[in-house]
Amino acid sequence: MTDEPTIHLFSYGTLRLPAVQLASFGRLLEGSADTMPGWRTTMIEITDPDVLATSGEGFHPIVEPGASDADAVEGVVYRISEAELAAADAYEVADYARTLVTLRSGIAAWVYVRAADARRNTPDDARLAALTAAEDRAFALLDAIEAAGVVAAGRSELAIERDIYVIASRDFGVVDHWHDRVVRAGANTLFVAGDAAPDRVVAQDDIVFLDLGPVFGEWEADVGRSYVVGDDPEKRRLVADLEIVFDAVAQRYDADDAITGAGLYAIAHEEAERRGWRFGGKIAGHLVGKHPYARSPEGREGGRVSAGNAMRMRDPDTLGQPRHWILEIHLVSPDGAWGGFYERLLKPARR
Repeated sequence: MTDEPTIHLFSYGTLRLPAVQLASFGRLLEGSADTMPGWRTTMIEITDPDVLATSGEGFHPIVEPGASDADAVEGVVYRISEAELAAADAYEVADYARTLVTLRSGIAAWVYVRAADARRNTPDDARLAALTAAEDRAFALLDAIEAAGVVAAGRSELAIERDIYVIASRDFGVVDHWHDRVVRAGANTLFVAGDAAPDRVVAQDDIVFLDLGPVFGEWEADVGRSYVVGDDPEKRRLVADLEIVFDAVAQRYDADDAITGAGLYAIAHEEAERRGWRFGGKIAGHLVGKHPYARSPEGREGGRVSAGNAMRMRDPDTLGQPRHWILEIHLVSPDGAWGGFYERLLKPARR
């Protein structure tokens, strides 16, 4: 299986039985415990003689959408091959259909659910759910960093970065970061990811921003947040305006189905100036997806919110699937002395 793409299969029922695995796959699968949030388990009677003979059980569990956010299904997620996925399809009776879901770990996995419910859970819903779950974990990581007090006057950017790496690994299980962790303070807040800047010690009344790219399961997250170390009112105003400008740009994106990367980049400048700031980024966002999507050619060519991108942002990818975007807001003071940064998923509005 080393040369085949990784496929994850989540099982909550008889696919976990050794007899079923040996009959279906010719081997015992290796897996890890995981949870499927938002679903609940019920039972159905099995009449197919082959399935009855393999499982030895007349009633099998099946899942359906839960009645509340507290509903969740416990099970095991396995790494399998395409041939084994086809074998699993052959094992399941017509009451079940395969759909893609996001597990609590952030892994996107195939699972067999009640057939009518699978038709309501489209692959793109699952991709967006996976990215949203990864983003939620990334913002929880930012909250943990803030609670740990590692961003403080008198500390260097590199020291803060090292602490972030420890917290991400120890408390969130992060082993991959799709881009370098970025810590910028004071005058260095004029620079973003990819810009070279000397290590700086955080001073009182500095703005400090964090730009994180952790990978959760198979999915990239990209979040940024700014902090004021002190009480400078103008710097606090800029940090407060970051989300206001983000929301204004996102609303204008929602209003124009044909908007291009260049068009949204120009809008980011307009909304920054409307609040009395300069827009400091060379780009205002980029594509994000299943790791390492943002580093792939598809994630770069036409994949940035920039002045040079004349492609429509809602055009599908090469597989005909919707693309998902990060929106970056980088505001800079009128005198160009300091700035702040904020980013997260640009989620499409429901219409």
